[in-house]
Amino acid sequence: MIGILTFYWADDYGAMLQAYALKHYLEKKSGRNVKIIPYAPVKLTGRYWLFPVVASESDGKLKYSFVPYRFKRNASYLKEFLKRRKNMRRFRHTYLTRKPAQKNVDRISLKKYSYVFVGSDQVWNPEITVGLDDAYIGNIKEKGNCKLIAYAASFGGNAVSEKYKSDFELAVNKNFAAVSLREKSAVPFVEDILQKSVVDVLDPTLLLEQKEWESLGKLPKEQDYILFVFTEYNEQMVQYLRQLSIDMHKKVIQLSMPWPGESEEWIDIRIEGGPSEFIGYFQNASYIVTNSFHGMVFSVLLQKQFLVFSHSNKNARIESFLNKLDLKTHLIEEGMCATKEAITDTIDWKYVKRLLEKEKEISLKFIQENCGKE
Repeated sequence: MIGILTFYWADDYGAMLQAYALKHYLEKKSGRNVKIIPYAPVKLTGRYWLFPVVASESDGKLKYSFVPYRFKRNASYLKEFLKRRKNMRRFRHTYLTRKPAQKNVDRISLKKYSYVFVGSDQVWNPEITVGLDDAYIGNIKEKGNCKLIAYAASFGGNAVSEKYKSDFELAVNKNFAAVSLREKSAVPFVEDILQKSVVDVLDPTLLLEQKEWESLGKLPKEQDYILFVFTEYNEQMVQYLRQLSIDMHKKVIQLSMPWPGESEEWIDIRIEGGPSEFIGYFQNASYIVTNSFHGMVFSVLLQKQFLVFSHSNKNARIESFLNKLDLKTHLIEEGMCATKEAITDTIDWKYVKRLLEKEKEISLKFIQENCGKE
């Protein structure tokens, strides 16, 4: 049996869809039973609660803090927020796992698994996991004969900070049989400290075909609109979006949770959906404006006209992906001027698909070489 340790617990479209994709892909390619390992510590899940709490690390101890502005936002969209939570839970139970989550790494046992894939997502980003999380770096007591494989693991950037470098090196060298990363720019760093070969592979969502995603999507009633998905507020992006809406005579639909103080009446907020609704909104969109990694990925997977604005501190994965598919002209970096033509330029999707297929071969080779027959 194969296990997956990842951010399946997050009420986040990208996190849940990458978990779904890796599970589905491994089942399809291996013919084996694949299980999501139900590990969900409060330090990570608390940020998604109606009364959100975030954890911080101080002198090796966790400290929890209530986040008033996030609660105010959640309460302002209470009906939609609760429906979103319900749709997220339904998807998780239907496609990932229904088992109650373990909140403590010491209660995890990997003895029944032959292989466990750790990743994708930012499982190695201490800013996300509140320090290096023992489960995701393989410090699990009951491993049995399980083989740990890092698939498309990410720091969120090019390296782990100096503070965590020695702990990371010790744990990953000791616990992992093979390592692959999501960002090409992080490969030299990991190869240098681990002194072993490391490959960059695709985010799991890119391993599935367009038709597979379309069959999972739940189409909205709306059609022919501009879709807006973001992970951080960007004034230039919002101004561009506003002008594009005027020029194209199309309404804007936003899937992301509103930013503090958002009051743009020209944006229709649709935050109540789960991952299936998320895909459906991409299917019916005419244009996508985003600074979200998975917003960009699903624009490509569903062959939509799109524009990506750079992220202030998580841009490595966006640049790496666009470079692989020769789509760098669809990235608006800080200081660049975005024109209407930038999003309407014709994309040679046959060419993009050929490049994507080559990258998929690399990812499949990594999986096959490190996940042999039982």
